[in-house]
Order: sequence, then C-alpha cells, then structure tokens
Amino acid sequence: MRNHLPLVGLFSLLGACQETLSTDPADSGARDTGIATDRPVTPTDGASAETTRYTPMGCTHRVTSLTGTFDNYLGDRTVFGPVPEPRAVHVSWPADPATAVAFLWQTDAATRATVVQYGTDPAALTQTAVGSVSTGGSGSNEVTMHETHVCGLTPDTTYHYRVGGEGHWSVVQYFKTAPAAGRTDYDVNFVVSGDARDNTTIWGQVQSRVVMGMQPADFQIFTGDAVLLGTQQGAWRQWFDGAQATMSVMPFVMAHGNHDVLAINYLMQFAQPQADAEEQSELYFSFDYGPIHFVLLNDSPRDLTGSIAGTQLTWLRADLGRARTNRSQVPWIIVAHHKPAFASSVHSNSADTALVRNTWAPVFDEYGVDVVLNGHEHDFEISKEVDGRGQEVSGRRGTRYIVAAGAGAQLYTLSGSARPWSAYFESVVNFLRVHATMTSLEVTPYRLDGTIIAPGHINLTPRP
Repeated sequence: MRNHLPLVGLFSLLGACQETLSTDPADSGARDTGIATDRPVTPTDGASAETTRYTPMGCTHRVTSLTGTFDNYLGDRTVFGPVPEPRAVHVSWPADPATAVAFLWQTDAATRATVVQYGTDPAALTQTAVGSVSTGGSGSNEVTMHETHVCGLTPDTTYHYRVGGEGHWSVVQYFKTAPAAGRTDYDVNFVVSGDARDNTTIWGQVQSRVVMGMQPADFQIFTGDAVLLGTQQGAWRQWFDGAQATMSVMPFVMAHGNHDVLAINYLMQFAQPQADAEEQSELYFSFDYGPIHFVLLNDSPRDLTGSIAGTQLTWLRADLGRARTNRSQVPWIIVAHHKPAFASSVHSNSADTALVRNTWAPVFDEYGVDVVLNGHEHDFEISKEVDGRGQEVSGRRGTRYIVAAGAGAQLYTLSGSARPWSAYFESVVNFLRVHATMTSLEVTPYRLDGTIIAPGHINLTPRP
C-alpha cells in the first residue's frame, strides 16, 4: 500500500517477499507466514493504530496504511463483525510477479481477522499468512479492506487460496505466478480491457467473454476508468461484481484513469509495485513477466505537468534505458496508461492528451517501445507503426498505439475523420488477447460477441 497526498489519502509499499515460518497449531499443521513490524506488535495481537507499518515476513518491502484511513489493525485472526464473509476477493502484484502476491478483500468494518490459507493443492491449503485491515472513505462510501502479502513463491506455479478466518472463509480461488527469468520457452497470454465506467452489465459480459476460449489468460491489464467516479464505493462494488469471473482466476494490473480521481477507494483496493517517488507510489511502475517488460504510467497525477514532464519522465527514461539493454533476455517492451497520445476520437485534441503526446511519445520512440496500450477513448483503435510525432515510419520499426476501451462506457465515434496516424478505428465494445513468446508478440482484438476485429490483429517480431 502507498502513502500519497490526499484527494483523500494513500499507501506506501516498497518491494516484496515473504517466507514460511513455524507451524501454527491452530491451523491443523498449516505452515504460518508471520509479520515483521515497525512497532512492537505480534501477529496475533490485532492491535489498532492511527498508522500501521509492517514488513511482511521475508519481504524486502514495508506496507504502510493510507493517510486518511482509520481503524487500522494488524495481524488479527479471530475478531469478526456482523457481516464477516469476504467480498471482492482478488490478488494483485506488489512486486515481482514470479514470487510475490497480495491478497485483498472487503468485509464489514467490525471484522479484523485478516488471514489467508494457500497452497498448490486446492484440497490442502497448507500455508497461512496474516495481514492488515483498514477503513477509508466517508459516509456511505466507506470501505474496509483486508490486505495480506506473501513472498517467496515458486515461479510458474498455480496456487489456490481462501481468505477470511476460521468459520468465515471465502471460496477457494487461484492464480498463477509468472515464469522465472532467463528462460527461452516462454508462452505468455494476457488480456486487456478498459473504461467499464457507466454500464456494469456490459462490463460483466466482457469479463465473462475474457474467460472463454482455449487458452486461459495469465493476468489482465486494465487501462483505466473502472468507475464513473472513483469516490463512489457503490460503483466499485458493482465493478468488482462484474469482474468476479476473471478476478477469481487471474491478477489485475491497473492503470489509473482520470475518472478514478486518485480516490482512496481506488487506492485501497489494489496493491501494485511502486517506483521511487513517494507521491506516485503504485501509480507508475514496471515489472518483467516472461519475455515482456511492462511499464505502467499515471497520466492523471495531481501535479499534471510536474509529474508527466518531471519526476515520471525522469523515471521513465531510466527504466526504458535498462529495458533496452536487456532485450536479449526480455525482447518486448509494452507500456500501458490511460490517455492515448495518438487516437482519433473525442479527446484527441485536448490539452492533457497533447501533453502526453509531446512528452512521452518521443521517449517511447527513442527507446523502442513496441506497443502502447491505452483507454480513455471509448472505442477500438490501432495506429500505424509511428514515430514519436505520430508519423508513419519507413525502413525501421515504429510503435503501435492501441486503444482498448469501451468495456461498459458509452461508445465514442470518430471526431471528423481518422487522424493520419490511425490504421483502423471501430466504435465497438472490445478487449484484447495478447500472446507472447521470445520470437513473437501477437495482439488480437475481439468484439463482445467473440468475433475478431481482423484489421486490428498484429503479429510482431523482435527488434533487431
């Protein structure tokens, strides 16, 4: 979790890892993952504090409760309120997706027990971890979130888990860790969607479609604007309900959208890696997953120009520089953020879009980013292979910009005619399937009815 300047507040999270410790007799032989803390509290005392800081056992990162949260409890196993059954259960990556995971769920505000049981056999969840719980938001928009971090997992392994506590467990769900670094036989599949916003019925239909097909996805990238207004917890409840089919079997990686408004309700409900800037913790970051280096950026920071053209830009250059030197091991570079630099719909001429276009697009071109994934424009669009000015390249590789949005939000149409950088545009509910190996990156866009948007299909080979 991260520590931000409020729209209402945030959390701070650094790094990640956790190890199994001694046997817990209360768990019938289950192995127990404990907590190392920055204050004198044990894993079973359920102590409350205005701010909770702790280091999950075996991890290299610290978890800090968000500024503006209250009723922060750590390490409780036994206290349950009137409605303790876990809701909106899902996992996120706080660090290396091959070895670390964060489990998150909601309950009523009086439930403090924050326990996870997990293992590689769904019938034998032999390991246990405990975490922290916080409440944030105001009035009817309050949300109580439980969060438990586990590290030291085995790469390329399916884990099963349940959350809650004795007598109040969730159903068993599962996720798969990323493959270990340095392999040559990667076979990675993920999906991309964005802009659920106004219509949670369509959003649920998109997510149901995502889990269909022969090849299951390893995870999902969401390109921002989950709800119409990020402070409204009722909208988040509907969003999580719509995503139940996918969140029960895969992690989500979230790009912050302008409608998410840096609300505490957004920030509390996901755990993601962080960069070096405290005020942007978990809002821009990077990680490797098999043959792909992913970069997630925040194009709706509180200090718009100061972050996009300042701290974030400095970090981006350094990160892409490292990724470029590592292309023999990780050949693909994919960037995801909300507002597209090159699109042809409602926002294509807005000042904030122009800032992204003029600041980040030349850097993407300079460092050889292969694909940029965006939302914001409620449609599907794919660019030609373009340079940092949006001009089609000749005699060399350019960058493909793909808008994957409209997963519930009202669809947009073209603003006049397609822009010169556009290869194909369609006003349609859509999502992407992406398949990556060391030698191929294939992107296939789908409509809600399952048909392929054929003009948007691409298959790239690595840059020379």
